[in-house]
Amino acid sequence: MLKTALAAICVFTLLATAFLTASLLVLQPPRANYPIWFTLATIITIQSVATFVAMANPHAWLRILVAAGGAALGTIGVWTVRETLTSSHFEGHALVLGAMLVVQGGLTLVMFLRLQDFRRAGLQS
Repeated sequence: MLKTALAAICVFTLLATAFLTASLLVLQPPRANYPIWFTLATIITIQSVATFVAMANPHAWLRILVAAGGAALGTIGVWTVRETLTSSHFEGHALVLGAMLVVQGGLTLVMFLRLQDFRRAGLQS
């Protein structure tokens, strides 16, 4: 069930990122920060794809790398939610995407840092 939930949130996050990128390119809002958005979209895409690869390939080094990326996504999500709620200009899509990143980061950490998996791999005594 955890694997399914993580896969679903990865798909939803990728779809939201693609939608927001397309809307940014089509609408060209004047306040948009293109370099930051495209960097963030790249990070989200790479982490989501790496999560799918790690679910299919359970190598210990990949699990640790993806877990670190999940922690980074969660941190970015918390930062996004905080900035949205304290800004004078409220962006609903930023709040939703930030919350999705927090959930994806948390699920990634829970999925890939389970102690019994490391014990089985011989990395924990």
